[in-house]
Amino acid sequence: MMKKLIRYSIVTVSLVFVGVNTYLIEKADSRVDREVRINHWELSRQETLRDMLYKPGVVIPEEDQYLYFNDESATFKKFLIKEGEQVKSGTPLYEYEVTDQYQQRDVLKSEVEKLEEDASNIKDAISELSKLVTSLPSPSSDEKDAPIEAGALQSEYDIKREMVSKQLEAEQLESQIKSLEKQIAAIDSYETTLTVESSVSGTVKSLSHEIQNPLVTIASDSTVVTTDLTEQEVDEVEENLNVRVKHDGKKSLDGVITKVDRLPKADPHLKTESLYPAEVQVQEAKWRPGQHVSLSIIMEEAKDVVTVPVSAIEKVDDQAYLWMMMKNGTVKKRKIETGLEVDGRQAITSGVKAGEMYVEEPEEITALKDQTRFITALDWRRLKIRDFKTLDRADVYTNLMLGILERK
Repeated sequence: MMKKLIRYSIVTVSLVFVGVNTYLIEKADSRVDREVRINHWELSRQETLRDMLYKPGVVIPEEDQYLYFNDESATFKKFLIKEGEQVKSGTPLYEYEVTDQYQQRDVLKSEVEKLEEDASNIKDAISELSKLVTSLPSPSSDEKDAPIEAGALQSEYDIKREMVSKQLEAEQLESQIKSLEKQIAAIDSYETTLTVESSVSGTVKSLSHEIQNPLVTIASDSTVVTTDLTEQEVDEVEENLNVRVKHDGKKSLDGVITKVDRLPKADPHLKTESLYPAEVQVQEAKWRPGQHVSLSIIMEEAKDVVTVPVSAIEKVDDQAYLWMMMKNGTVKKRKIETGLEVDGRQAITSGVKAGEMYVEEPEEITALKDQTRFITALDWRRLKIRDFKTLDRADVYTNLMLGILERK
């Protein structure tokens, strides 16, 4: 008797299951018939996209200082330094004998006047740059002013960097003037053997023992990184682009493109591609000339933008769309505006906020239509016990039955 009861119960449940399933499938407004299953979905996220150009680079002295010798009223005597020797501002470099004191004094005086004029012009330039900094917009808490603030900060950085460069140049000129004034004072004291001092810190690169100009070449202690750009790259790389510089796998340092030559480094030839030198200034670098580095030039940057995979975007003519998964359980085809694309990630400039749910691969879902209800597979990674406490029991049973009865 018990076995028959169990058998009848199984048959009855099976018939009810098949009947309900058939009814839901054939019903004109059935939710089962109108739902789509979405297997691949994700949340839009906020990140920074950077379009990078990767180049090798090598460290070189930032500049070479050349010292020339005028033998019209003087005779070279001897060098006081050697090639490869480290010198600093004020280090004696060489001695010479004055053959015509009056003429040599006039030559030195003329050089001092020219350098003083150059120094005055540089100080005027520094003053103008300082006025530019004070005229920049002041920071504001208003959100709509954020782009202006970002531009102002970049401009202030560029101006202050130029001011530092000008100040170093002015200091170098002052050092040269002091050296010349010492020589003039020595002539006024009727000394015939005079000493020329260095106006920069650096390494003696070469000495002309044949007394040919330049007599002394000094490579500065400050360094830059140089790289070669191809014919296509030279049209895209501009001064003031930010660069990340890495040496020997160590932490990257921030740099900036300070110079892009518009002339090739070698004579142009029909059968070879021309290369164009570019220089990168790295403020905190303590590298030796000759060391090799890796450059990551930031060609374009989109900071803190909403992004999705390119594969999630559907395009109709020139309009881009994203299939959004709404909180009411339906999908919505939403118009979006796109920006920078890098390595398969697409910046969304309008239409989507960070944290919204979207369909990752809409082309795989043939039944995907606007306002269609959707279901997803259970993702145990996203499941939290506390979420069940907020669910209505009737909704739980309804969605459970829909999952069981879903037509594949």
